[in-house]
Amino acid sequence: MDLSSLEKLGLTKAEIEVYLMLIREGSSTASRISEKTNLNRSHIYDILTKLTERGFVSVYEMNKVKYFSASNPDKIVDYLKDIESEVEKIMPELKQLKKIKKQEAKVQLFKGKDGLKTILKDIIHEKKDYIVFGDEKQVEAIFPIYFQQFLRDVKNLRLKEKILTRKGFKILKASQSSQVRYLGNEFFSPATTVVYGDKIVTFIWSIQSATLIEDKDVADSFRNYFEALWKFAKNQA
Repeated sequence: MDLSSLEKLGLTKAEIEVYLMLIREGSSTASRISEKTNLNRSHIYDILTKLTERGFVSVYEMNKVKYFSASNPDKIVDYLKDIESEVEKIMPELKQLKKIKKQEAKVQLFKGKDGLKTILKDIIHEKKDYIVFGDEKQVEAIFPIYFQQFLRDVKNLRLKEKILTRKGFKILKASQSSQVRYLGNEFFSPATTVVYGDKIVTFIWSIQSATLIEDKDVADSFRNYFEALWKFAKNQA
């Protein structure tokens, strides 16, 4: 007999052996079961308790002696139906947990002009409003023509941009709706950071590289930091 199906129900080999023995022999005492299966008597009681809890074995007492009997094999089907019913009850919660499960953060590194251009194209592709913290002058130097095209795409898509940059810098705005504010040099590094959707990218123009992180919590955290600085920034360069 192939017992693998019973094992898939979560029964141990010892539990299966006891259950099959009771089917063959009929009602038996724990001592008799231990003798027929060569299993330790103390272990037999643990096995019988588990089988009884699952409905595979029933117990009755006669003359102060406990007898154990195997339930009708149809009980296995009932057991499976009970499990299925219990799983169905929690299925809506399991599906909800699946929906809200946090995705692992994705990190990508881009290098060279082609890599940097890939990021700019992704900003357009996402079609999300974005914020910028840093110096845009260097991207204008690297992509004198493509950056103009990028700004036109931003304008045509009506994306909103908010930029925090250094005092004294003149920024090319994508449109009249673009907002720019200025802070002292002490707030800035040589890098430029852009946040759009759930993505945050840091450009290091001097070595033409960019690191992109896709993580909602990281993006939201940086937005909060950006807004805190925005309140103290000046409207004039």
